[in-house]
Amino acid sequence: MNEIKFKHWVIWATVLFALGVAADYYFLHILFPQKQEILHGAVTDQQPSPGAMAAATHMDSTLYGEAGNAAVVADSGKDTFNESLRACAPEIAAQAVGTPEALIEYLRKSLGIKSETILLENYHLDLPNGSKRRIHVIGEDDTNSKNKKVVKFYKLDAQDLPEEIPLRADDTIEKLLASGKITRVEKKMELKLKDDSSASLEMHDNKIFQFQFNNHGKILSCLYKECQCGT
Repeated sequence: MNEIKFKHWVIWATVLFALGVAADYYFLHILFPQKQEILHGAVTDQQPSPGAMAAATHMDSTLYGEAGNAAVVADSGKDTFNESLRACAPEIAAQAVGTPEALIEYLRKSLGIKSETILLENYHLDLPNGSKRRIHVIGEDDTNSKNKKVVKFYKLDAQDLPEEIPLRADDTIEKLLASGKITRVEKKMELKLKDDSSASLEMHDNKIFQFQFNNHGKILSCLYKECQCGT
């Protein structure tokens, strides 16, 4: 009897071991590679352009940081503005609008501005004693808005890490700006045009860093002059 039980135990142990090996082979050598191929295919099919990736990652890096002290994305040097503008707004491209700045100027003068809202502002300052300051302004600023701006003032340490400075009751943006030399200005704004198209843009020292122009469903997106037209 004991010998029969032992044989049964050996048989079942062998069967279970074989099932384990089979399952291991199935999951690791058949199913898992298939999943890897599916995942890889999904990522490859949805991979955005380098400019779009950079814009998504960095378009607000200098404006949404606590004191706007993040590194600025370098210009890739690619210029797809004209071809992208022709795809999204051929009627505007026909006017020989060759740069993002020229496009915004054209929209202002030809289509007209219904409203212009400044959402965020950063001012970089160098003080006479060599220290650095940042003024961070949050809030709407247009003729139809009654929202009050929120102003934050920062000093930077030796590692350029920001530390907020409490504001005094008589501190104004103008007074803070007058405390040092302005070395950089960054603004994020939204434009609503009279033909019901719209644009959102981020400007660094009066140069467009990134923007989106929604031309009635066709969207021109640019990081510097690397652009694409989508819907």
